Amino acid sequence: MIVCAVLMGYPCHAAAAAAEYFSAALSATSVFPGETVRVELSANSGVLAQGDLPAAFRTRLEYDSARLHFLRTETSDQLQSGSFQFYDDGESVTGVYACDGLSAPRLNGVCVAFIFAVPEEADPGSAGISVQIDQTADWAERLLPQYDEETQLSFSIRPALSQDASLSKLVPSTGRLRPDFSPDIAEYELRVGSNVSSVKFQADAADGGSVRVNRQSLQRAGETTEIVVTVTAENKKSKSQYLIRVNRAEPPDSAEPEESARPAPSSPEKGSAGTHIAEKPSSAQKNGGSGTFKSSGGSSSKSASTKSASSKSSSKASQKGASSPSPVYSETTAGPEAVPAGGTRNLYIVGGQADNLPIWILACCVMVLTALTAWNAWNSRGKR
Repeated sequence: MIVCAVLMGYPCHAAAAAAEYFSAALSATSVFPGETVRVELSANSGVLAQGDLPAAFRTRLEYDSARLHFLRTETSDQLQSGSFQFYDDGESVTGVYACDGLSAPRLNGVCVAFIFAVPEEADPGSAGISVQIDQTADWAERLLPQYDEETQLSFSIRPALSQDASLSKLVPSTGRLRPDFSPDIAEYELRVGSNVSSVKFQADAADGGSVRVNRQSLQRAGETTEIVVTVTAENKKSKSQYLIRVNRAEPPDSAEPEESARPAPSSPEKGSAGTHIAEKPSSAQKNGGSGTFKSSGGSSSKSASTKSASSKSSSKASQKGASSPSPVYSETTAGPEAVPAGGTRNLYIVGGQADNLPIWILACCVMVLTALTAWNAWNSRGKR
């Protein structure tokens, strides 16, 4: 620390060095506002004379505060921690290195780096940094002026990068954008045919920006595809997006079929084949207001010889008709309807369904008649 204090107060002077032990260089010769500049101090141990081994030195950097802002320093592993101290007054930064150990290390390569920032409002043009290295001394505090160095570094500040993240052109490979393209409009609609499976865009960014389109392929016919165009400004910080909704038309054969025509209701005057609908019965056919009607053409005539059998057959036929009624057709409904007590209702009877005698009764009658005939014939033959 005593060596550091002595070197800080010692007047700066430059002596002609026998060899360039120290050197200073910039990391870039052209920068943009907002970027950083590195000034690297390096040592070349190959030029040291025998017995010379620098253990301390002082460096001073002067800069234009309107063009640069000092940020920090970075030291290499060759310098022990705490062996390099610096101070910045806004226009210059001064740093002192003093070996803090039993012996001085042999410095070689980059030792210290000074980091500066170029402000966003910096005017474009040329800028410079003055670097002075002096007060070089060995471990015995013997000055080694031959290794002092003074360098003038210069670089250029380029015009600020554009912050414009807009498009100057957006043209689809097919169809037309709605509304028409404008850099200030961010959403569009595009209609294409059902046979179009992909759409490409000619998209140009303004002021050196870059463009990226997220997709080209479209969804199936009849669906909408959202395509996003991302624009990055020249400064790589500002971004914007444009959205295009691509509506792909329905395929021609996908139209929904029209509703099939419903069958017309059948005319009440005509029935189906093989049947006919009886006309509405007259009031003369009503049976005492009971709400039912007697059908004409029923089995009213009976054989005189089979009066008893016919009476029984009529009773059974009536029971059969009660359990299995003939089909009744209504003009408006297909199913049966409830008939209110004491009311009237139209009754439609299909022809050919009147009550008939059971077959077994007729057969019995035929057998009886045959037997009687045969018996009469036998008796007549016996009398002869």
